[in-house]
Amino acid sequence: MDNAPKPRRESEWRLPHFPLRRFARRWLFYPAIVALGVAAFFWPARELRSDNFIFYLPSGPHMLPVQNIGNAKYLPALQILNLLGKVGQVQEKKRVLKIGFGGAQIELLLNDPRVRVGGATYELPQTVLLSDGQWMVPVDFLTIVLPHLTHQAVEYQEGTNRIFVGDVKPASFTVRVDSLPNGVRLTVQFTDKVTVRTASSNGKWVLYLGERPMEPLEPSYHFRNPYLSEMQYDDQDGVPKLVISPTSGGLNFYPVQAEGGKILLADVVKPPSPAAQTVNPSPATTPSLPNGPPSPESPAPQVTEEVPATPPGPPLPIVALDAGHGGTDTGGHSRDGVWEKDLVAQYVARLRSELLTTNKYRVVLSRTGDVNMSFEQRALAANLSGAVYFLSLHAGDLGTPSSCIAVFTYQPGSDALPTGDASPPLFVPWGQVQETRLAQSQQLALALQQQFSSLTGVVADPPAGAPFRTLRSVNAPAVAIELGRLAPDQDATSLTNPAFQQQVAVEIVQALAAYEKGGQ
Repeated sequence: MDNAPKPRRESEWRLPHFPLRRFARRWLFYPAIVALGVAAFFWPARELRSDNFIFYLPSGPHMLPVQNIGNAKYLPALQILNLLGKVGQVQEKKRVLKIGFGGAQIELLLNDPRVRVGGATYELPQTVLLSDGQWMVPVDFLTIVLPHLTHQAVEYQEGTNRIFVGDVKPASFTVRVDSLPNGVRLTVQFTDKVTVRTASSNGKWVLYLGERPMEPLEPSYHFRNPYLSEMQYDDQDGVPKLVISPTSGGLNFYPVQAEGGKILLADVVKPPSPAAQTVNPSPATTPSLPNGPPSPESPAPQVTEEVPATPPGPPLPIVALDAGHGGTDTGGHSRDGVWEKDLVAQYVARLRSELLTTNKYRVVLSRTGDVNMSFEQRALAANLSGAVYFLSLHAGDLGTPSSCIAVFTYQPGSDALPTGDASPPLFVPWGQVQETRLAQSQQLALALQQQFSSLTGVVADPPAGAPFRTLRSVNAPAVAIELGRLAPDQDATSLTNPAFQQQVAVEIVQALAAYEKGGQ
């Protein structure tokens, strides 16, 4: 047993490669090492959360991770298909992934923008990639390829992280802020009824909007007042909510709903002074908000139908302005180099300013900036906002050298809805909804033509019908206005004249007033 290892004395124990004696001589470095370890442990991640892409399906919301690769957003191809149907046999070769899906054969080519579906080939703006062993497709796959696979409608607003597939029709909302003597009143008007639950978290107020899918017109709203800083829409966890940030702590928040859940009124006010509370005590009209989001088991705070003592007037009607063309779709052009997309944007800016000056309207723009917009996106901007008018501005070659303004309404094709004494259909297809508004649109067009006739030196043609695709899906009185002749053989001097542009804006506003006076 002499060969048995002897137990070491405590003084002989060593850490690997760090003898205790040497480590003791460097004890001054120990606090620094500990500090670095603690800092590494608690150092915040570069992103507080990973981004999710939300698929709103008839079965409910589903989330997939989205990756930003280069300047594009990418999603895992197989996970997309598993969400939307049954995936069959999958064959992966060196540079090709073949997927059976719903009776079709899909081929993804590595580092190639082409996607083959059966005998058809579709080209994406970015290439298909491999990331951590997953085949990734750019988000445009959802709008370019997916509809041909599922044969379902797809609604997607470029730049967002949500998509609506099939019969899912999202609601939306508009926002207004009005001053109060000791605070502000936030008015949120929804396009459909919602059930709001309130909570507070990290010094912010959170409004949970139930399970109703939402498509906000703007991802966030920034306010310039002493009480509210920002309101942001967030559904990254699949739960639609509004997150409201006050400018400082200590403010009171009193939310109530009105009109059966289509309007939310929230007063943000300074708390009364102790002296005021003693002199004129009043019970709280809204329960205190809990510290954190409500759990599914906890009862939601009660939101009353009672309107505050000084309720605001009804929200102002919305006018949707559509600047035709945009991005790579430049439209017509003049001899002196004026592009239609830029010219109509100038008219829209003047018209917007003139409408807001009346204090009778709010304005929604279907296109902001020089970007490509589909017909569906333009109509969606109007329909989600609940617009009462839709004005699409153009300036094409009308074929006449004289100064001319023409107003057009939508002209249905051979698949028009039945007219006469027939009862209206219970379901109006999205692509035919303007047909239910044609009478109103024609009255609006006539009011505009009559106002344009007063412009000096301008010929205002009688209103006419035309197959304007931009108008087809708008659920409001809608017209297309051709502002004049913009052609390669003629300068655009008269159309770019600021005084003339202002006159046109004034006449349009007066035409809306005349239309409303006529009883719609």
